Amino acid sequence: MAKESLESITSGENEVRIVYEEPPFYKRAFANLLDIIFLFLMSIILFIAVENIVHVTPTYRHADEIVATYREESGLFIYAPGRKTWENVSTWLDNDGQTSYDYRNRRCSQSIDAFISYLEVKFPGQDVSIKLQEDYDESRLSDKLLATDGKHLFVKIDDTDNPGQQIIVENPDLSPEIANSQYYYEHFYREYTLTNCGSYMIAVLPEYHNALTIMSNFFFFLQLPISVILAAFFIYFIPGLFFKHGRMTFGKKIMSIGLVDQRVLSPTIPRFIARWVIFVFGELILSFFTFGIPFIISTTMMAFTKRHQGFPDYMLGLVEIDTTKNKIYMNKYEAAFEHTTNYKGAPEFKMEEEN
Repeated sequence: MAKESLESITSGENEVRIVYEEPPFYKRAFANLLDIIFLFLMSIILFIAVENIVHVTPTYRHADEIVATYREESGLFIYAPGRKTWENVSTWLDNDGQTSYDYRNRRCSQSIDAFISYLEVKFPGQDVSIKLQEDYDESRLSDKLLATDGKHLFVKIDDTDNPGQQIIVENPDLSPEIANSQYYYEHFYREYTLTNCGSYMIAVLPEYHNALTIMSNFFFFLQLPISVILAAFFIYFIPGLFFKHGRMTFGKKIMSIGLVDQRVLSPTIPRFIARWVIFVFGELILSFFTFGIPFIISTTMMAFTKRHQGFPDYMLGLVEIDTTKNKIYMNKYEAAFEHTTNYKGAPEFKMEEEN
C-alpha cells in the first residue's frame, strides 16, 4: 500500500508542488507516548497545587475535622504523624512494617474491642454495639474461616475468670505450621478491621459518612478533573499557539508531526480550540468515568479509519502529516511566497487519494 499523502499545487505559470506524507506508525506512537508522559507529570504537579488550595476551603476543612474526630474517638484508627492522617489500625501496622505479627494481632483485637466499647458509649441503650459484637463472634466462628487442615481458626472455651461463660480464642489445637500469627493476621484481623469495622462505622455514623462523601466528591469531581484539564491545557493547547504551523504538541514537535485541515493548511484557532475541547471533555475526562471507552474508541479509529484519525480529528476533518521534508503553511499565500518570488496568486491545494 502506498503511503497516504496530501498534495498542494500552485496553478499558473510557476507551478509549485508540495507533497505531505502520513507519518509512520512508530513516530505517531512515540509522539503520543511522550505527550502522555508530559501530561502525567504535569497532572501530578498540578494535583498537588490544587490539593493545597482545596484543603484550605471551609467546606473541606470542616469535613476533614469531622472525619478526624470520629476516627480518633473510635479506637479503630491510629494517627500517622509522617503522613499527617488517621489510618485504620491494620493499614498503620502494614505501613510500619517493623512490628511482629503477634503484636499486630493483639493490636487489631484491642482496636476492635475499643470500637465496640465506643459504640456502646455513643449509642447507650441501643443494640448498635451488640450487633457488631455478634458479627465479630460469628465471623470468628464462621465455617468459612478455616485453616488449611479444615479446622476452625477460632474456638469457644470456658472462661476461667467467669465460670459458666465462654470466650472465643485462637484455636490452640492448630500447629504453627498450619496457622501461625501471620496466617491469623492475613486471613482475619486485617480484613475484619478494614472491611467489617470500617463499613460498620460508615453505616452507623451518618455524619462521618457525609463528611467522607464530601471529601470524596472534592477529590473525584474537583481535584482530579481540574488537575487533568489544566495539565491538558499546558500540554495539548499552549504548545499549539507557539508551534502554530501544524498546531504541534511537544511530542509532535520532537517527532516532526503536524496537523492540517481540509485546505491542507494549519488549522485555524477556532478549529484548534474545538479539537482541544473535544479531546479533553469528550475523550480524556469522559474516559475517567466510563472505564476508558472514549479513549479505546478513538484509538481504534486511529488504527482503522482511512486517514488514521482519532475521534477529535475525524469530527473536525484534521489529518496528521509528517513535516520532516515540508513545513505546514498558515495560508496559500505564505506557501506561494516561500516557493516562488514570481508567482503572484495563491496556490491551489488538493488532497491526493490513496493508491
